[in-house]
Amino acid sequence: MTIEATVTDIIARLRQGKFPNEQAVSQGIVLRVLQELGWDTWDTTIVWPEFQTGEGRSDFALCHPPSKPSVLIEVKQPGKAEDSVRQALEYAFHTGVPFIVLTDGKTWSFYLPAEQGSYEDRRVYKLDLFERPSTEATEVLTRYLSRTKVESGEALETARKEYRSRNRKSQARIIIPEAWRELVEKGDELLVDLLASAVESKAGVRPDDDDVAEFLAGLGSKSVQTPSPEVGQRRGVQFPPGKPSRSGKLYMLGKTHSYHNAKDAMVIVLRELAKRDPSFLERCSQHPDAQGRKRRYIAHTAEELYPDRPDLRDCRESLPGGWLVATNLNNILKKTIIKLAAEVAGLSLGKDVVVEF
Repeated sequence: MTIEATVTDIIARLRQGKFPNEQAVSQGIVLRVLQELGWDTWDTTIVWPEFQTGEGRSDFALCHPPSKPSVLIEVKQPGKAEDSVRQALEYAFHTGVPFIVLTDGKTWSFYLPAEQGSYEDRRVYKLDLFERPSTEATEVLTRYLSRTKVESGEALETARKEYRSRNRKSQARIIIPEAWRELVEKGDELLVDLLASAVESKAGVRPDDDDVAEFLAGLGSKSVQTPSPEVGQRRGVQFPPGKPSRSGKLYMLGKTHSYHNAKDAMVIVLRELAKRDPSFLERCSQHPDAQGRKRRYIAHTAEELYPDRPDLRDCRESLPGGWLVATNLNNILKKTIIKLAAEVAGLSLGKDVVVEF
């Protein structure tokens, strides 16, 4: 199998939640990628597991010559890579290794620990396998981790050149609109809360989160140009009373389910798919879209769903196997959870799973 085919297969398995912990990521992703990139993963003088750094053990050291580390790789469980940057860089400081890789399988961050600036400044590149086509992901992994490039020094030199490149900031600037679009399309909680709070400070009343999320999702469309009620009255525009009904039909795997609101639709999808596969909810909980910046949307405890809001911990629904799903979510987030659930189950939203809202 080629490295690109391997990366494509890994991405598919990641989307299905097949790598629930560090050990699974190490065995099923990291070692597999290294093998395809020319590393002899059976030779522990070349790919040294649990390398002692003085401050702790790094998961892998890529060595050249044998037993002399050139690259350290730190592996974390899904969604936890960003919590370990300091630890990984400290390992490098105590061993003199010039290049560090931090990964949770989905994201791969490449650091030059000896450079100046904050931890973020020392990151040369962050690869997200869900955000890049497999061809591009393959090119990045090869550029930094190919055995021939590491042993020749080309990988390190390339990283140093890219770090000093004046184009890096401009490249990031180009991506701003795309990143913004993805945030608003997913009903990002922080954006919704910021805008809702700003409205409350001006109007004295906090708007419904669904209204805010729908406004954000519609940015750039004609619907955003709807005038205010006062302006609308002057222009003869009539505003429909109340909000549209959220009830409808859910079509899934040849069956039709009626629901009263978006919460019902989300819970139906999660419960029905969990009946088919006991590991389904565990894999869903590991999906990057199943967690916000501070909390999880699918978890075993109410505290995980609402770590900072004990007043909301009753806003949940029970799922098979002792799992819980948060229900204090805007409707766009609920649809995001339906989409990720279909993805984890290997189904297609809009074809195998059709929801009307």
